[in-house]
Amino acid sequence: MHPKDLIARIESTAPPHLAASWDKSGVQIASAAAEVRTMCVALDPTVDTLRRAVDLQADFLLCHHPLALSPRLPSRLDEYHEVLRLTLGSCMWLYSAHTSLDANPDGPVNWLGRALGLRDMRVLEVTRRETPTLFRVPAHLDAEALQGFEDACTHRDAQASECALWPEDAASFRARVAGLGPCQEISLTSPAREFGFGCIGTLPQALTWLDFSARLREVLRASPRSVGFAPDSVTTVAYCPGSGADLAPAAFARGADVYLTGDVKYHQAQAVQDLGLTLDVGHFCLEEAMMRIWSESLAHELDATGVRVVFLPGRDPFA
Repeated sequence: MHPKDLIARIESTAPPHLAASWDKSGVQIASAAAEVRTMCVALDPTVDTLRRAVDLQADFLLCHHPLALSPRLPSRLDEYHEVLRLTLGSCMWLYSAHTSLDANPDGPVNWLGRALGLRDMRVLEVTRRETPTLFRVPAHLDAEALQGFEDACTHRDAQASECALWPEDAASFRARVAGLGPCQEISLTSPAREFGFGCIGTLPQALTWLDFSARLREVLRASPRSVGFAPDSVTTVAYCPGSGADLAPAAFARGADVYLTGDVKYHQAQAVQDLGLTLDVGHFCLEEAMMRIWSESLAHELDATGVRVVFLPGRDPFA
């Protein structure tokens, strides 16, 4: 598979426009390699990860965390320098899907909510809201204009056909009809889809704290630090993989009984200890599982293309 096509597949799940402004999601190191036969997937682009990818003769390494968040020269013989040496020396692509992946609620970032069977899952911190565009195409043009977009057609009569398209499809449709003739566009206000960070949802039925904590141990196999007091029962659960302590007040304001995240600092813990129960499961736990699940999905999706997908397990530095 050509790297351009593989990146397009990756970005269908982790769209670059969803990334935070401070982030460096995307290609970290480009390569002259024009074909990808083996892609490795990992949480971090560490030296150990790169060495294992090189041993597997990988052409492409997909990581969650970026190589760096600010430009720097390889002016020291450190881990950064070694990662560059290994990557460039093996003609390997290095790509990061960081906040571009975190902000897509339909992607693997919400694996925990699905594992717990949460219902009515919503984004905690909305950073982007999208609505469809309605295209009205004159009837004499619709046969050609709607080819491949038939499923999006919402109305058709003798005068015109109407097609409601989300932003990712609207651009290509607009380009197609531009050469055919006039087409009316109407920006709709609904339905809407939201993107952003964190998630909140409700369990199928309320669980006692003992039952919920037992279920959580089965899913996470981690020993979280607790901030606050455990509730008698749990109905509403919120979480944010990685470093999401700042979203705890929003989670509790929206009715969360329990909030899970990582990297909770001392003063952050002080600020939320009386709002509800925050469980610090560490930065590694939720995101490692997210990348493993995504790798399994990519392996299934790319099987017919001949691309081998290999997940490289990481190591929790606090374990």
